[in-house]
Amino acid sequence: MSVVRKTLQENYIYFIKELTRINEEIGELPVGNISEKKIGKATYYYQQWREGKKIKSVSLGLKAPSDVMEGINKRRLLENQRKEILDNIHVIARAIDTQRITADEILKIFYQHEIKSILIGSYCIPVIKEGLGFNLPTIKTQDIDFLVNTPYKGKEVDVESILKTMGFSIGFNPDESTYFTNGVFKVEFLIPEKGKGYEKAISIKPLKIRATPLRYLQMLSDNPLKMDKENYTFLIPNPWALAYHKILVSRCRKTKDKKEKDLLQAMALLREIRKKPDLFTNALSYLKTLPVKWQKYIKNQIDEHFPNFFM
Repeated sequence: MSVVRKTLQENYIYFIKELTRINEEIGELPVGNISEKKIGKATYYYQQWREGKKIKSVSLGLKAPSDVMEGINKRRLLENQRKEILDNIHVIARAIDTQRITADEILKIFYQHEIKSILIGSYCIPVIKEGLGFNLPTIKTQDIDFLVNTPYKGKEVDVESILKTMGFSIGFNPDESTYFTNGVFKVEFLIPEKGKGYEKAISIKPLKIRATPLRYLQMLSDNPLKMDKENYTFLIPNPWALAYHKILVSRCRKTKDKKEKDLLQAMALLREIRKKPDLFTNALSYLKTLPVKWQKYIKNQIDEHFPNFFM
């Protein structure tokens, strides 16, 4: 690794941690600004702030409390600092692959704490590209997703605590599942949906998180690939299972763009698998193990987008 790249990475991590610290401080300070209104000979003070399209106001009386004024002034100062930090982060992001840095650091710390998970989602595509020598388009997103199986059989680890050391803070999705964000990237945990499915997230007590159940995810834990780095290892889905999974998921997409992205990545994976006889044989064998309805849909989509795959 070059000195310049290493320095950029160190600065990126530093600014992310500073962003988290400032966001936490801002969250504890009063919002809005202080306004004055003269009624007769008296001057009354109000604290005002915006919530959506509405302006909220609270009367402070004839004298604005000094702690409120100091808090608002400090908030403005921190908001300016936050803007400068975000500008610095965006400059660094243009210079290096910050998603790779972020994901690699998470994978390393998960390995150190023996967290049993599989890296899924868009970020595992560049991992497959590099690890298996596939020629794949890399569509970057700000989501870094992990699959965990239930019941979870790993050791107890407080995921929030270990990600906090990297500048991540916890958040909650509408389904009550937990996510972690550093202001730029979002880390989420998913589990395979079983039976009739669930409307709410499922608690993974050993990790102190709640994960979102989704259909077809069990496929991604079938014979996952072990990836070896210099001082840690992690798991990713095998490429044919990932391709079939993306085809099945595409039919559930509500937007055309997401459906097209899924199919683009699936067909790119299958094109590379078709070039390697051993992988192609494994892909065909695995397809036969899937439910008949799934097989039919997958084959129809492949015939439409990659007519020569089965020839």
